Amino acid sequence: MKTTAVLLTLVATTLVAAGKFHDLPHSEYNRVVNGGYIVEYQEGFHHQDTHNTLRTRKVDYMVRKEYGIFNGAAIYVNSEHDGKALADMPGIKNVWPITLVSIPKTIKQKVEPSSLKMPLVHSMTGVDTVHKIYKLTGKGIKVGVIDSGVDYKHPAFALEGALEGCMGPNCRFQYGWDFVGDAYDGTSSPEPDSDPMDCEGHGTHVTGIIGANALDITKGSEPPYPFIGVAPEATFGAYRVFGCKGSSAVDVIMAAMEKAFNDGMDIINMSLGGGSAYKSTPQTVLGDKLVERGVVLVVAAGNDGAEGVWMVSDASLGDLSSSVASVDSSHVVYRTFTYGGATHPYAPSLAWNKPIELPASATLMPVLGKNGSLSDGCDLGTYNGVNIADKIVLVLGDVTRCKSGERGAIAQAAGAAGMLIMTTPLGIASLGGTPDFPMASIENRAGQALLKAYKANPDNTFTWSKKPSVVSIEGGGAPSSFSSFGLDGELRSKPDISAPGGNIMSTFPLSMGGYSVQSGTSMASPYVAGAHALYMQTKKIKLRGDEIRKTFKNTATLSKNYGSSSLTSVAKQGGGLINVLRAITTTSSITPDHIDLLDTNRFQTTVMITLRNDGPNAETYTLSHIPADTLNSYPDNNTFPLPTPQIEDNYATVSFSQNEITIPAGNAAAITISFTEPTTGDAAHFPIYSGFIIATPKSKESVPVHVPYSGLKGDFSRVPIMDTDKGFPALVSLNVSNGAIEKPEGSVATFDANNTVPIVVTRFGSHTPSFSVRVLDDSNKFLGYMVSLQGTKLIRDSGRNPNFDQEGLVAFSQWSWSGMIVPTANATEATRLPPGTYSIVVACQRKFTQGDYPADFEVYDIGKIKN
Repeated sequence: MKTTAVLLTLVATTLVAAGKFHDLPHSEYNRVVNGGYIVEYQEGFHHQDTHNTLRTRKVDYMVRKEYGIFNGAAIYVNSEHDGKALADMPGIKNVWPITLVSIPKTIKQKVEPSSLKMPLVHSMTGVDTVHKIYKLTGKGIKVGVIDSGVDYKHPAFALEGALEGCMGPNCRFQYGWDFVGDAYDGTSSPEPDSDPMDCEGHGTHVTGIIGANALDITKGSEPPYPFIGVAPEATFGAYRVFGCKGSSAVDVIMAAMEKAFNDGMDIINMSLGGGSAYKSTPQTVLGDKLVERGVVLVVAAGNDGAEGVWMVSDASLGDLSSSVASVDSSHVVYRTFTYGGATHPYAPSLAWNKPIELPASATLMPVLGKNGSLSDGCDLGTYNGVNIADKIVLVLGDVTRCKSGERGAIAQAAGAAGMLIMTTPLGIASLGGTPDFPMASIENRAGQALLKAYKANPDNTFTWSKKPSVVSIEGGGAPSSFSSFGLDGELRSKPDISAPGGNIMSTFPLSMGGYSVQSGTSMASPYVAGAHALYMQTKKIKLRGDEIRKTFKNTATLSKNYGSSSLTSVAKQGGGLINVLRAITTTSSITPDHIDLLDTNRFQTTVMITLRNDGPNAETYTLSHIPADTLNSYPDNNTFPLPTPQIEDNYATVSFSQNEITIPAGNAAAITISFTEPTTGDAAHFPIYSGFIIATPKSKESVPVHVPYSGLKGDFSRVPIMDTDKGFPALVSLNVSNGAIEKPEGSVATFDANNTVPIVVTRFGSHTPSFSVRVLDDSNKFLGYMVSLQGTKLIRDSGRNPNFDQEGLVAFSQWSWSGMIVPTANATEATRLPPGTYSIVVACQRKFTQGDYPADFEVYDIGKIKN
């Protein structure tokens, strides 16, 4: 690892305050740089003071980064000192491990070139009108993009009259830096330079959403169809923190955040982060400091919608930053086919990657299971006794048993001419597919229509389109299924706002095709960043990011799930779909921009809001309430939240101190809102209810404004932390000789350090302020906290685990033990226990409790160890 040594000078200090160590559980989201730590100093403490303290405490370390605004540093420790030892040193406020952040996975969909002018996503957000009527383009606003870099030579970033984009004083990209180099993967040595050219693609796509102009390009790489970014004249800063593949370390991302601020960026976009955590991460701490200094910080909310509640991206949890959820684009360009008199869109698999042109003799054959329902096509036996030669088989796109490549190979081997996969639950999926075999994804509604038409006439034939066309997509305009659910671990309202993020056309590196359609909150976040540029341009004054966030949340368009008549939960859509036209024309506002009602035991019965009228005349407002979907994630008293929460209609009751109020021009009024929890809904299931408070002006030309609220019925401290349904926590062993994981037999597990290693496995279903693994002697006397084989002290806060890992297996956390403990949470030296029998206890502090042990904890005696 490449680091920079620092010369130290002794200066006496008398600071004695102790800091806090924020360790993280091992999971796919929380990979760490071993020995690497982010250190935040206390007020009045500086770099040299820290160097002096570390040297006095005989810490052997190297500096990775030093920060100014954050008032801290990233260091690499070569000695035995761990993060807790650093936190115990004078002048240290907080210490975190340096975590690795992966490039967000997006859903990619290739499209064919078309002369069709796409109905832009901007029609969903009012940006089309803002461009046309108000002539706003983001000119004069600086937007910093912290990502994988950008292909700044792309013609969609060229100034008028130029054939390609550029970087420099007279270019769209006037600022930038590569912090890492092409070969960097998060663990290798960075090789920084001044050229942030993108070789991965993510950053170029993100940047194009903010401000590309691909409406009139006739030279270079021609777009599949014309489109324009949100702020096509904004000035860019490109800050590259990812190499061509792999991850980036948080200390690198923080360095990019500070440089973007020092370069004068008005807005910073970060389409990165992931996983579940508390808000006290180093990047959120720095992010709030930047917003306090006048910067807008926009962060993706995460693509963990299939994981259920409590999963908003850790990087987006700042109090002052904007956490952005995704809504699917309403229109997309696709090839189509006609069957039974109806036309449906399709997306060929990536392995086929071309239009499907099968002859009319290739007719449909639905693959049905024994119960008569559509099969997933994962078993060769499904085709026994069924003649599918030269047929196009229709199967269900359930991926729990196999993926598209496997089911395609099975159908091909059985003689099928091609395969259509009906998406579940809706939309068009991205398929890997099988080489040399025509496969395509179709919408769920298309699959249902095909089944109905087939039953009416099995001899129906297909007609495959010669050209692509613009189609209204299933689920278009509704919150994206992949977009992460909140709330956070303190029942704070996150995400904040939604934006188009599903099926978004944007730029891609020229070497990789020039353009692509992708889906993710990574696409929604830059849309909001571009919207901020338009807003800042029209207001012509410097506003803090949280102030602009309030305006966008006040004026957003409230969304519904596809096919639903009720509003989507605030935990999914935040304040709603951003509406830039309303935001720049509103003369009303509500403060605060969200209301956290907390849980039953801490219920906020009355809340005061401030309604302001900045219009030229007095305005009369009517106050009203619209409830949103209630989310039930624990309907069967399950200990791990459902991947898809059940939707219920348990609504809060709301009343106002006055239902109508007249406010003079330039004035504000306080209104008291009284809330009553839903009378229906089982508190033992911890339903999350939510809704919106609406202030509707009497003047027809005025814009209504609203504020979202959310709460949990039940005692949040009783929400299950550990997934006991699946047998967690547990004590297992690693057989060193054959690598097998074994569950010890009997009440006492015997471990031979030469042959077996004890492992504690846990699975967090929700947050805990303090997780620990405690070691007791044979008389149940507490000896200390377990220290893992990697040297990690097992006492920390924790977010939740995802449902499944990248291999599709149940996700969990694990720690190997070498017999080391620390006697207290504040101890800096670990000791090895002598041979004996020891009890292992896992303890998880319940949320919203004081932390009195054992009353405020879930406590699990997981077994005894004899070493």
